Amino acid sequence: MRMQDRSGDSTDNTISVVPLAGMTAGPRFYFLVIRSETSSILPLKEDGELLIGRASESDVRIPDQSASRQHARILLSKGTVTVVDLGSRNRTWVNGEPIPQGQKRTLASGDVVTIGSLTLVLHRTGVMRNTPQTLAPMVLEMGDSATLLADPAMVRLYELLRRLARSTLPILITGETGTGKENAAQAVHHFSARSAGPLVCINCAAVPDNLFESELFGHVRGAFSGATGDKLGRLESASGGTVFLDEIGELPLAAQAKILRVLETGMLSPLGSLRERKIDCRLVTATNRDLELEVKAGRFREDLFFRLAAATVTLPPLRERPAEIPLLAERFLSLACRKLGRASLAIADKTKSLLGLHSFPGNVRELRNLMDYCAATATEDAIQPWHLPPRFAAMVTPSGLVPGSFAPTSSPIVAHSAVSAMTSSPESPTFRNIAVEVEELEQRRMREALEATGGNQKRAAQLIGMPLRTFVAKLKQYGLRDK
Repeated sequence: MRMQDRSGDSTDNTISVVPLAGMTAGPRFYFLVIRSETSSILPLKEDGELLIGRASESDVRIPDQSASRQHARILLSKGTVTVVDLGSRNRTWVNGEPIPQGQKRTLASGDVVTIGSLTLVLHRTGVMRNTPQTLAPMVLEMGDSATLLADPAMVRLYELLRRLARSTLPILITGETGTGKENAAQAVHHFSARSAGPLVCINCAAVPDNLFESELFGHVRGAFSGATGDKLGRLESASGGTVFLDEIGELPLAAQAKILRVLETGMLSPLGSLRERKIDCRLVTATNRDLELEVKAGRFREDLFFRLAAATVTLPPLRERPAEIPLLAERFLSLACRKLGRASLAIADKTKSLLGLHSFPGNVRELRNLMDYCAATATEDAIQPWHLPPRFAAMVTPSGLVPGSFAPTSSPIVAHSAVSAMTSSPESPTFRNIAVEVEELEQRRMREALEATGGNQKRAAQLIGMPLRTFVAKLKQYGLRDK
């Protein structure tokens, strides 16, 4: 977020945040900050306070008249987050209800604080909220696709995307893999004046480095060996519409320079051509990387980052949206059954409880893959715990459900055996399909390699000696990437 100089009042309408001193590497709490043109993450330290208001000394400054000079204060103490109204004119709202002037309210993970034009959604990392807000689910129709929204933060983010769609700003969508960044890009296109034009989606991680310029900008005959004719680039083919560059952090530096020129001039040169062409497309990008860190490491151009991040929207992970998990599961299962031509299946309550305990590192993509698997393999009218892959077996004990870790898929027969084995004598050995264990190791090593390389798929594949094409395919298979 743009840093505000405390020495005086700002003259623009940007809601600004002053970084907190004494921040730990792994904050327990953070705010998803939603404002007029962007959303972002504000980590919170364990103890301290934040002043919110119009005053220049505010830690979170709202420059418009919707907020009082000293509107509210956030207090942080030993794992407790409290919001205190400071006698504001337009009140401080928590979950749609106003706090009495001068009063305070203790916040739980998932609570939504509204102060003027600012929305703050509190999240606790690694912990699901105990009392999720009730919200009637809504299905947002977007042409041939639809997005289900049942979380207050996601509803507000899509309201933000609707507003941004009317502008001409480039939009950067950030979030973990599988959080729905492509759906967000589709929303921008759908709500924009360009909705009648094409939406061209390009996965930067799936295009070989030596073909990037030709793929994005096109080429003329003779530009390189094998270029037997002119080729229209993907950017130019999106004329009158929107281009969505997924995994923009994978873009080579040479291509970054060309993208920057396109943004600045609205012109491009096909590979091998000396003549520039005018193009007319809106650019939306997405990444699961921290591009500011990539800039510092010299892997991403700073000038391009500032152009792309004019409006940034950060999507929260699925584990922070627990109200959506059972609803999305039912929707994905229904769609999967329809594709297979089989009768609709229900999801048993115990199965929904298991899904709620899982952290879903692959987020929405992982949940969709899981429901596709269940629709293809389940032999009963409802999805029972033993229909789930073996990775769920560790979450079941004789006394009930306990949190557990996730690993790859396999047969429901093996899963049922693994669940049964946990109720037997501790001295009894538990046998599992060796292919399942190999898949578990493979997924774990892939995830570790991605973490070690900061999400760079090419280097991660090299670390574990796997061909890049195979690595990318298995990311999709295991639900570890955003589509």
